[in-house]
Amino acid sequence: MMNATFQTTRSRRGSVIVVVLITLMLASLMLVKFMETSEVELVLATRTADRERLRNDAYAALETALAVMAEIREIDDGKLHAPAQGWGDPYGYAGESPREGVEVAFEFKDESGRISLPTLKFDDMVLLAQALGLGAEDARRFSDGLYTWMDADHISQDIESEASRYERGELPHTTPKRSLRSWDELKAVSVAKTFVYDEDGALTPFGSALRENLSLYRYTGANINAITSGWLLMRKWDEFKVTSLAGYSSGKSSRAAGAPPWFRSVDDAERILGTKTDVEGLDAEAKLIRITISLKERVATLRLTALVAVGDRVQLPPAAIGESTEQPKPTPTSAETAPPAANEKPADEKLNYPFHILELSFDGNPAPPAPPAEDTSL
Repeated sequence: MMNATFQTTRSRRGSVIVVVLITLMLASLMLVKFMETSEVELVLATRTADRERLRNDAYAALETALAVMAEIREIDDGKLHAPAQGWGDPYGYAGESPREGVEVAFEFKDESGRISLPTLKFDDMVLLAQALGLGAEDARRFSDGLYTWMDADHISQDIESEASRYERGELPHTTPKRSLRSWDELKAVSVAKTFVYDEDGALTPFGSALRENLSLYRYTGANINAITSGWLLMRKWDEFKVTSLAGYSSGKSSRAAGAPPWFRSVDDAERILGTKTDVEGLDAEAKLIRITISLKERVATLRLTALVAVGDRVQLPPAAIGESTEQPKPTPTSAETAPPAANEKPADEKLNYPFHILELSFDGNPAPPAPPAEDTSL
């Protein structure tokens, strides 16, 4: 009897131990899971905080770049020509550095070397389309469709491009009669869109080349220091001129002693290219600069891209016919125009900002690898 009671007691104790062990195991699993979840949340929170700090660093770096560009422009007769003037290395020029632990890299791309679409004539567009790979007939059909959309004075040469076809569509509308304001707008342009986008909506080789050689912004003159290959092909420059132009900045062509590796004027370019070179529509001033700033702190990365108008007249075409492109100036109120009271401090003067930022975007992903350097020798 006593033996049976002893065995029952041992069984109960064994059951308790098993329950305790199971409870400890479950608690351990829950603790490990909690720690894993907390670790992920902590990493995400840390990266978010790092990106927020990097955002402030990006703005600071952009301000430094713009300040350096403004100072160099002021020193050099009010003109920017090429990053080699010194504004390609803002921190080096300013004698500053980013916050400790932060890596900052600048990239400058002068987009005023592209052809301004709002100022491009129809016949030149035909020549450009041919230079970028279209046959003569397709180049004319593409240009006809595009200018029917953009130009109120253009008379369509193709029945498929006629403006009246838009009014008879499933969603009737009229053509805007102004230059493109975005590349996506081309998807609505009859005939022209078939050369720029494929059936899946992706850019064709011609569409990619078009975007690399055209700017949607209006400005006068393309910067010869950043001129695109499309412009040179459109104007039918020969091999000698193209090679001489490329070699001047790289040092492969001879330069006068003390001459900078960029052109200060088109006259400087004509001295090496020849006076009979077609330089109509060219100048030597940067007007539209895309600044890309890549930042890294530990595992956090951020990339800021800003399109900066150096010239005052760089702008997109108006959204509608007759719409002014200038921003209306606010009319001061009586309180704003009245002199300050005796015990009131005068309002701070507004900053006279030297440039206009036309586009600004952030990308938290790592910067894509740089494309291989192109061989400019022909």
